[in-house]
Amino acid sequence: MRPRIGITCGYQIVQDGRCTFPCLSLNALFCDAVYSAGGVPVIIPPTEDAAALLAVLETLDGLILTGGHDVPPECYGAAPHSATKALHPRRAASDFRVARFADERELPLLAICCGIQEWNVHRGGTLHQHLPDLPAESRLVHSDGDDFSSHPVRLEPGSLVESILRTNPATVNSSHHQGLDRIGRDLMPTAWSQDGLVEAVEDPRRRFCLGVQWHPEYMVDDPAQQRLLAAVVEAAK
Repeated sequence: MRPRIGITCGYQIVQDGRCTFPCLSLNALFCDAVYSAGGVPVIIPPTEDAAALLAVLETLDGLILTGGHDVPPECYGAAPHSATKALHPRRAASDFRVARFADERELPLLAICCGIQEWNVHRGGTLHQHLPDLPAESRLVHSDGDDFSSHPVRLEPGSLVESILRTNPATVNSSHHQGLDRIGRDLMPTAWSQDGLVEAVEDPRRRFCLGVQWHPEYMVDDPAQQRLLAAVVEAAK
């Protein structure tokens, strides 16, 4: 049977003419990658109903925490930066329930961009709220407005991420103004950009728990990055 891979999605209030309504959003490339790897994508709509969310999660074999806006800073004990654009509270609460469920059931997990930041905070870590505030002499451009920037990352030899990508260093895309600061419990950094920012973490106690700061779903012409998306499906099998 094809494993069922849960995928978190965006939640925002939009206005269309005279109508205001909640809207879900998800890059369909995630679904394409899961289908291609032999899985069944299951979109996880954010909900305030914990029992309803659990009913969805209990049907899953693996999880992908996707990107989005910023983790609410109160989740890691910080005051909001002027540049912080927090996730909608409904999505933030739902995503953290998903992260807890993944840990409780030891489900294969791939966390991407905001997802790696959520996972780090879920494990008790903190974030740099605005990377341009870091010392200029060592700072890369990790976000180029509405476009991706690109830079290499150095991978920990023998790590899960290196075993999947099979290249070291690896070139990745980049579109984030926040990053990991204090690393959460039981997480091991396994990739770094040239300015020392942690770009990947994994939990070595688990068979497959990996977070990356970049967006492999957009790198459709890079077989290494597509292997990264397929790996969570293979682990779920």
